[in-house]
Amino acid sequence: MPRICILPAHRRDYRSIPIFSLTLLSLIALSTAAFSQDSFMVRYSAATNDGVQLARGDVNNDGIPDLIMGNNGGSSGAAVTVFLGNGDGTFKAPLDSGLGSSAFDMTVGDFNGDGFLDVAVGGYVNGSQGVLEILLGNGDGTFRAGQTINLPDIPRSITVGDFNGDGKLDIALAIDQMYFYQGAGDGTFTSAATLKVGNQSLLYESRVGDFNGDGKPDVAVSDGFKVYVLWNTGPFTFTTTTIASYVLVTNITAVDVNQDHYTDLLTTYYTCTQNGEPACPAWQVLLGAKGKQSMTTGFSLPPSTTYSGFGSLTAADINGDGFNDVVALTSSFKMAVWLGNRNGGFQTTPLLYSTGTNTSADALVASDFNRDGKIDFAVADPGNIGMAVLLNATPQVTTCTAGAVSPSITECAPVDYTYLNSPLHITARTTDNNHTVTTMQVYLNNALATSQSANFLNYSTTLSDGDYLVVTKAWDSTGANFRTDRHVQIYTGTPGETCATAANAINVCSPTQNQTTTTSVHVFANSQSSFPISAMQVYIDGSLVYDDTSGSTYVDTTFKVAAGTHSIVAKAWDTAGTIFSESRTITAQ
Repeated sequence: MPRICILPAHRRDYRSIPIFSLTLLSLIALSTAAFSQDSFMVRYSAATNDGVQLARGDVNNDGIPDLIMGNNGGSSGAAVTVFLGNGDGTFKAPLDSGLGSSAFDMTVGDFNGDGFLDVAVGGYVNGSQGVLEILLGNGDGTFRAGQTINLPDIPRSITVGDFNGDGKLDIALAIDQMYFYQGAGDGTFTSAATLKVGNQSLLYESRVGDFNGDGKPDVAVSDGFKVYVLWNTGPFTFTTTTIASYVLVTNITAVDVNQDHYTDLLTTYYTCTQNGEPACPAWQVLLGAKGKQSMTTGFSLPPSTTYSGFGSLTAADINGDGFNDVVALTSSFKMAVWLGNRNGGFQTTPLLYSTGTNTSADALVASDFNRDGKIDFAVADPGNIGMAVLLNATPQVTTCTAGAVSPSITECAPVDYTYLNSPLHITARTTDNNHTVTTMQVYLNNALATSQSANFLNYSTTLSDGDYLVVTKAWDSTGANFRTDRHVQIYTGTPGETCATAANAINVCSPTQNQTTTTSVHVFANSQSSFPISAMQVYIDGSLVYDDTSGSTYVDTTFKVAAGTHSIVAKAWDTAGTIFSESRTITAQ
């Protein structure tokens, strides 16, 4: 997986606009029967720190996705905590680095060119001194202290990009204005420019993306009332445009929502229908486009007191239909998923998942943590328990249907930012209502892999292990082309398993009924409820052999039994006292 890939999260700020904190004790589907198999398997890490940001990346270069958590205080006094992935959706014990400082925001990248991910922390020391702190990666999940730069105040946001086109990563910080620091390529930075944005005293969030497709990183920034884009016009010079004007902007996320190769923005707002404030959507998609220093509204979700005040938001294709879905943590202690439609819009009624009610969850990132080709999620600090990993158990769509937007490519496989075994399989359909599509092409790491005279692509190729940028292009009869991009990593290994289940139920995926097994019986079951799961249990021949009260929604364990016939019962208990149970009869030989 490309290692500079960041989905930072909302940070806490006692001077900021009001945003509810969130809790994640258990992910429980509240969806209707139509979405009964949209499910996740949830497991939690041990308690660590007060994690407020989360980024994904391969910090030890083993081809397995890891998680980097930024901490705003915490018992260990560490700025960042790393969870090294095992490749099956589980993680090793947390590793702390950056003692003595606290992070308000962070970003990752290889700042000194040694091939290992580093971390840039925008935070504070000694309770109030704002700092930019560089932590240099050792390649094993730990970081050593690098450069520290004192700042005029605590930065609210930090982001990274090559703003002067010299091939070295630079840093942008949002404080009272934008502060740009030029990277030397050796892990050190010097002040390069400042830029006043808007007329508020503080800026709250900044994110980088190429919103107009000119190959230069632009910067989106919010002052809590408006969203601006700083269009990159040269080394550390920008032209500023206001692209959204609503009161109480809570979150901006730079992501290619419609998967057309241009960075878009997901913007979220907090209850803009009270105290005389103008009405605003709950969240909004602002679309980037080639050659334009402006953004158009792609979709706006109507305001709702049920779904307002998002702490974190992103876009990912959870069901493999080729259309990104919008996923958010909400102020009403839910994780909401709005499924994407063929017309470029989204369902206005989301799938809802309970996330508890009593403390906070601050960051949401998407990745393929068990390397099964499906997008999973991780949440930082759900109720001071460290981290929750939500493995996607949703069955993937098996047919590829073209979208209604013209012109466009609907690429159903592979899903962006996933891990796959070779051969790589690509399926895509085109839509062009005005011209005939004459050719479809696939480029792998910028090299042409196939060119076909068709408007439907079904292509497989054998690849060696490694990171791949997969570009699929369609050419029409006028010579114009349009494209989609996918980022995948090919690896050799066994993907982690998932077990789909319906709402308010438990499903035993293994063993099957009347199965003949060895005397080592693998029990794999997953549950979902309208309330948090409080215990998962397994009984063999009436005796309790497994009792997990951590809040996990699933059991994946092997038990030793004697030869003969046995009764296996899996039970899930929720906090309302409801018991879900399913049994299997097996014969062990």
